[in-house]
This record gives sequence, C-alpha cells and structure tokens, in this order.
Amino acid sequence: MNLQSILKNIKYQGEVENIEISNITYDSRKVKEGSLFIAISGQNEDGHDYIYEAVNKGASAVIANGRAPVLDNIPIIQVSNPRKVMSKIAANFYNNPSKELNIIGITGTNGKTTTTQIIDYIIKANNKTSSSLGTLGFNTPSGMISTGFTTPESIELQQILDTIKNGGIEYVPMEISSHAIELYRTNDVDVNIAIFTNIGHDHLDFHKSIENYFNAKLKLFTQLNKKSTAILNIDDPYTKKIINKINCNYSTYGFNKKADLYIKDYSLNIEKSKAIIQYKGELFELETPLIGKFNLYNLSAAVLCTFELGICKNDIIKSIKYFNNIPGRLEKYNYKSNTIIIDYAHTPDAFSNIFKSIFELKNKNKKIITVFGCGGNRDSSKRKRMGKIASNYSDYIYITNDNPRFEDEDKIIDNICGGISNTEYQIIKDRKKAIISAMNNENSIILILGKGVEEYQIIKNKKINHSDIKTVKEFINEN
Repeated sequence: MNLQSILKNIKYQGEVENIEISNITYDSRKVKEGSLFIAISGQNEDGHDYIYEAVNKGASAVIANGRAPVLDNIPIIQVSNPRKVMSKIAANFYNNPSKELNIIGITGTNGKTTTTQIIDYIIKANNKTSSSLGTLGFNTPSGMISTGFTTPESIELQQILDTIKNGGIEYVPMEISSHAIELYRTNDVDVNIAIFTNIGHDHLDFHKSIENYFNAKLKLFTQLNKKSTAILNIDDPYTKKIINKINCNYSTYGFNKKADLYIKDYSLNIEKSKAIIQYKGELFELETPLIGKFNLYNLSAAVLCTFELGICKNDIIKSIKYFNNIPGRLEKYNYKSNTIIIDYAHTPDAFSNIFKSIFELKNKNKKIITVFGCGGNRDSSKRKRMGKIASNYSDYIYITNDNPRFEDEDKIIDNICGGISNTEYQIIKDRKKAIISAMNNENSIILILGKGVEEYQIIKNKKINHSDIKTVKEFINEN
C-alpha cells in the first residue's frame, strides 16, 4: 500500500514520499525490505532504540515521536503518540476489516472468556459463521491459534480481523481487555455489540486504582456509535456509571427484577445448572453443563447478545443445553474418590465465585483441597485476599508458584500466607509436585487454580514448559 494512504486521517510532521509499503511492524526483528517501522515504547524496551537496526534491515519509512535520528535516505514521520497512531495505521493498511464484520466485544474482570465462547458456540450451532478471539487464542477452522494476549496488539489484531473477513466469517465475539483499551489496540475496531460482565480487583499494577481500571473499560462503551448496542450486568454497581456515559441503546441482564433479561429462579449441582429466565414478559428454562451461579451471568449475557443477533429463543435454548465446558474453565476430571477441577481463576473475585459455588455444590463428606500461587511483577495487593478466600473454604492448601517472573518467589508466597488463618497449608514451589501431592488425597474436590490452559511457567524471562491439565491427565493415566 502507498504510504500516503496508510497515513490517511493521521496528524504527522515530515515529508511523505510516494513509497510503497509491503509490511508494517513495531518489532525490529520482523522488519524486511519495504517495511514501515513504528517505534513504540513497551514495558521493557523502547522501539526508538532500534530505529537504526530497522533501517539497516530495509525499512522504507519510520514512525517516531520526535526522538528519532535525522536520516537522509528514508522519511522519519513524527507523531505525538506512535502507539495510538499504530492502531489507525493498522486499520488503514488492512482496509478497516472490522467495518465489514459484526464485532461483539466482551470486557470485564471475570467471565470474558466463557461469555465469548458461549456466544461463538450459539452462533455456529445456528448455521451462522463465527470466529472467536481472546485468551484461548484465535479460533480457526483447524483449531485455536495462540496470540499471546487476551487482545492482540493493533497490527496483529487488524491482520486477524482481515483474515477472518477474507474467510467469509460474519461474526467475531472477542475479549477486550483493559490493557488493550488503554494501549489503543482496539481504537479502530468498529464494535457492534459491547458486553460488560463485572469489575473486580485486578490489574492494579498497571492501572494503579480501581477507578482508573474502570475508566479504561468505560472507554469501550463511550466510543460506541449510536447504532451499536451495550449489554450490561445490572447487578454490578459500575453499570449505572456506564449508562450515564453512553449514547447508544443498551440492555441489561442479571438477578435484579429490573433487568431486561432477568434470572427469576435457578438450581445448581456439580453436573449442571438450570435457570428460569424472564425476557420481554416471557418465561423460559435454560439447562447447561456449566456449573456455578457466576456462570448464570455469563449465560445471560450470551443469551441477551444472541437475541440481539436475531437468533430465536428455542434455538438458543437448544444450543446451550449441549455447550461443553471451556478448556481450563472449571475443567473436571474424576480420579478414584476425587473430583479434580482446573480453572484459570487468578483474581479475588474469581476465587470467591469458584469457592462459593464448589462449597455449595459439594458432597458434605468431601474435603476441598486447593493448589494455587500468584503471578510475579503483577498486582501484589490481591495476594493476601486470595489467601484469605482460599483459607475460608479449603480444608488444606498447597501454595505453589504461578509465573513468578522476576519477582522473588518467597516474597510472593509470604504475601499469600499473610491471608491464611485456621487452615493447614504446605509450600511446594514446584507446581507439578504440588499438584501430584494434592491428587494423592482421597475423597476430595481438588481445585487447581490460576493457570487454566497455560502451558508454561514464566520464570525470569524464560517460559518453562508446564501444563496443569497435562500433569493431571498423566497422573490419572499412570495410576
């Protein structure tokens, strides 16, 4: 594409020549002949330090923020915020694919992945084309492809949306994280339906306060156009703040009778859940293999969304009945007298939801054995709270590592232990050994929390192979 076309509707300084651009990237390692290199500042690196490397590899032009060198051989285009501009550049380069797709953006602390996957499943079950995008990866005909992010960087995101569009897909249910919103990754994605699940205690290492965290989420809704629709959890106190700020139509769901889609009654057990839903004055029953009251919120959001898409009630009910558990989300295994449950829960709210549900549903004779850790170089204030929640519901706890990164693993564990009282616990830093030790208990529900489908441990800057799911499966097969 011509450089001038790529820079359409962007304010910049510098001479723009009639140059053909064959590739755009912010990673100097991916620069090739004909590339436009965008120098952005990351958490640990600054792209401005790699401009010479990019030029030497064949970059035809560079986007920078004023700190770039003066070069005679290629144009250096100055902008105030390269990261923000990168979103528009990516959308221009891939011809704004989201304008030709039905984008369903799901945001919130908990429930994004489950809600996304339920919506994707219902759409596909009703002979419509859909491709989900989120924590589990990018859903392709050949399976999930990991992107490494809940919401990819804007260049990768626009490229994925372009691939989806070219594949003839109509709907894209996608998770939109607060990081992605704050870092402008989704600025130039046209969202048709935006769903709000909830706000809890998470990512304060990045956002610094709950209000900043919420305000990042809020941007998704304030950027919606009048033709878009917001779907909001009426039971979350932040929903009122969203309603006061948006200019589009909205619908609500929840246990509050004032919700447009109201959960009137429900029954839960360890195998399935049932709910009586009221919508537009009509009552109907849902049955799902998903367990836990918190999953009724995810289901309700998905049902309300698919109503908005024009899928009829009976088809939605039929689809939900056969929806299986999502990998790494309350994934269950049976071993002798034990039930093993693997889940991605890594926030106080997610912990509270899971523990309350399991405690209510479990056989009174069964113990709850919990295995978990907390991530390093992330919000440390939640560790003590998670320790306290685990302590309130568990009969025994194994504290282990969960992506310690560059932080002292003993410090992380001490933070967790600060919340534990009146519950026996054991520290086993090797996560695989901790899981195996837990599974040697009898007549227990064993909760393995924090990693879900992740297949690695991050120790310093290295990813070490590890899978909670693989560890459990291997133990069961060998014993």
